Amino acid sequence: MARFFALSALAAAAIFSTSAQAASLDAQQILQQFNVVTLGDVVTTSHVDGRSYVSGSISGQNAVFGMHPDDMPASNYAALTVMGKGVAAGQAAVNNVQVTDFGAVVYGNITNSTVNNGHSAIYGDSTNTSYNGSGTVYASGTISGGNIAHKLDEVAAGSVQAVNTAAATSTNFSYVLGELSSSMSAFKSTGSSVAIADKTATFTAVEKNGVAVFDLTSIDSDLFDYNKVTQFAFDLGSATTVYLNTDITSANINVNFLADSAKWAGKSLIWNFYAATDLTIDAQFGGSILALNANLVQNQNIEGGVYVDNLDSRAEIHLNPFIGAVPEPETYAMLLAGLGLVGFVARRRKSA
Repeated sequence: MARFFALSALAAAAIFSTSAQAASLDAQQILQQFNVVTLGDVVTTSHVDGRSYVSGSISGQNAVFGMHPDDMPASNYAALTVMGKGVAAGQAAVNNVQVTDFGAVVYGNITNSTVNNGHSAIYGDSTNTSYNGSGTVYASGTISGGNIAHKLDEVAAGSVQAVNTAAATSTNFSYVLGELSSSMSAFKSTGSSVAIADKTATFTAVEKNGVAVFDLTSIDSDLFDYNKVTQFAFDLGSATTVYLNTDITSANINVNFLADSAKWAGKSLIWNFYAATDLTIDAQFGGSILALNANLVQNQNIEGGVYVDNLDSRAEIHLNPFIGAVPEPETYAMLLAGLGLVGFVARRRKSA
């Protein structure tokens, strides 16, 4: 069956009339503003505390997005943005979800869902979907079933829907996050180390200018093997930005983060699974997961951001925003030089 992404004339007009007002997000802003970003689809039976951006579609089962709106950082994005890429004609881009507040922007059809509050823009049909609270809703297609408290006939310039629509199409998430992952993968260790003893892996950070880099490539097959490691412990010292690079292609992660470190250490951690295609989380996990080529199956709560290809979520994803610094592309070379990564700079120059 052919798969495609097409915009209605009204949707396209709304985008082009507002796109000049929206600036592209950098990697730091993406990690701060979004709890979940997928380059593909989401299947979920649970909830996401913060803001989500889904390039493909969502199939939910009483799933909730934007669960804690009071804790979400400011953004020009709705609580839920779904781009509907790859959705077959006549199929739903969003099915059976709830949005707590700050509305939704959906490119395609939405069915059997509820937006409890906030302003929404639906560029497709709305079927058996209710929009409650004080928010307004614009739908470019047919509306059947459900409750709409305040319906709009158009997306007016300067409206929340216009701002959210412009934001939705302003950033190439795949490119920005891909650049981040690729650049991070070239960072050499700052001297940070992992010691494995009695099935406990202890991460000891050595920081330079607040940044600590762990190269896990030589030990990741042991690190993510439950027969060899069942617990993670962290000594981050004064490091606030911690990059952990692993080239493992698949893993079932089932470890205990000791001393509530999934939350306190997780705020500083970016796990860069740059080669992974399949990941499964079977125990509470801490930190931002950057795995843009991976299908992630999540069976236990994640304390941090999720940035993957496809997501099968069966547990909660909690807001635990990354507090570290993410260098913008033009500052990568400066950071790398500061960490003594001459080899990476040389390769970049050679390829230029």
